[in-house]
Amino acid sequence: MTVSTNPVRQDESPEEASLELDYHVIWNAGSGKADQIVQLRRLLAGFATRWTKIRRDVDLREAMTESRCRTVIAAGGDGTVNAVVNALMGLDARSRPSLSIIPLGTANDFAGTLAVSDDVVEAVQQMRKSEPHFIDIVQVHADGFQQYFANVAAGGNCVRVSEVMTDEIKQRWGAMSYVRGAVSVLADMLSYRVQVDMDGEQLELDSWAILVANGRTNAGRIEIAPAASPTDGLLDIVLIKDGTVADMAEIVTRNLTGSFGRCDQVIHRQAKCLELRSSPAMRFTLDGEMVDAEPIRFCIEPAAIKMFVGKRFQPDGATL
Repeated sequence: MTVSTNPVRQDESPEEASLELDYHVIWNAGSGKADQIVQLRRLLAGFATRWTKIRRDVDLREAMTESRCRTVIAAGGDGTVNAVVNALMGLDARSRPSLSIIPLGTANDFAGTLAVSDDVVEAVQQMRKSEPHFIDIVQVHADGFQQYFANVAAGGNCVRVSEVMTDEIKQRWGAMSYVRGAVSVLADMLSYRVQVDMDGEQLELDSWAILVANGRTNAGRIEIAPAASPTDGLLDIVLIKDGTVADMAEIVTRNLTGSFGRCDQVIHRQAKCLELRSSPAMRFTLDGEMVDAEPIRFCIEPAAIKMFVGKRFQPDGATL
């Protein structure tokens, strides 16, 4: 999506480039509320700030290294947060900037877990008046592949749902677009034979989907791991067993009512590491971004990045 009203250039730095910056804003013109970047620019006008638009030819890690900023601001949705987190994890932990999320996406799931306000003005005020907290990140390993995510990895039929969600569906259904996509694949669900090892506990089962959560919600604030906390040093692992179409319909319905975990088809565990084998190969999305490699190991990285949180954030995963 092109935002014609946005006066911010693709990569803009203050003239005093040799000085340490207050903020480095990484923004996404394709986010659901990207037009609010103009408002964010006004709110940060009194601070030394660099603005970088996400593009395929921009190396975010290199841009952050050059800016030498104290705080990186991810202005966008969960995909933007994912890109920024991966860039930050590529920096030396001793000099890694803090991260602030200004939620400008459609769902903003991880921002919700951190209790960051959806209002731009309030989100900036929260950032200005608080100190960042150490937040866990998840490392994903595959054959010749390593990546990180902040919120949720969703595998199996979850990926098929993501594939059928067109831009038109996202625009029309907003945060409910995932449920709309799930309805499209109900009659043609694939089954995966999976072997999982969760800190030594081994299970083998036929599965529809696997969710690996650091945050509580996914795909439009749908609560999939209500006990998850991004500060407890644990993954929340949700295994959805194979079943009938009626079973899957119940799971979708219970998602909407907040009782997802009470379904007979759902197995929940907490662990520091998950190892996975699947036949056929199970593809995953990481914070909504599809990856081609087949993940085989997920490990928590405790207290990896300092992040700003909202006033209602509680370290145990609850919100007031």
